[in-house]
Amino acid sequence: MSSGIELYLVAYAPSSPHRLMDMAKLAFSMSMVKAFVAIKPTGIAAQTGVPEVFRLAYKLDKRFLVFPRIQDVKELINIDDALFLVHQGDVQDVCSAVGQLGKRVALVVQSGETPFTKEDLSMGRPVRISELDGYSSPNPVAEAAIALFKLYSALYKGVC
Repeated sequence: MSSGIELYLVAYAPSSPHRLMDMAKLAFSMSMVKAFVAIKPTGIAAQTGVPEVFRLAYKLDKRFLVFPRIQDVKELINIDDALFLVHQGDVQDVCSAVGQLGKRVALVVQSGETPFTKEDLSMGRPVRISELDGYSSPNPVAEAAIALFKLYSALYKGVC
């Protein structure tokens, strides 16, 4: 069963090589994720994490891309929608966004200490996981897993 949507998991400003690798393993383990993308990796994540993820991607025959700006994802991959996973605010649940998605969608997860900029957020729409308390949310890998599961359930099973 195919939804016709190409989904890209985007790690925004990762700073930990372990978190970057865990996020990559999550992306590479889900057939619905077309590619894993890192935006603005910093510090050790850029120095050691990116090469390790490239190695894993090559070994698994998966796609891994690294860009300096979120605009590059929009321009070079030609995504139609960007869903920015945020913790707080009066924004719709990730499931509610499913009916409004285009063909190519980026799920953008804040993966380090750098918050999304207003300019970045203007390139898509913020969504949240309504079941999570915004003040005590889990780590980015867990949030990405929950959001991907909810998207999978909505796209392929029709429930969320």
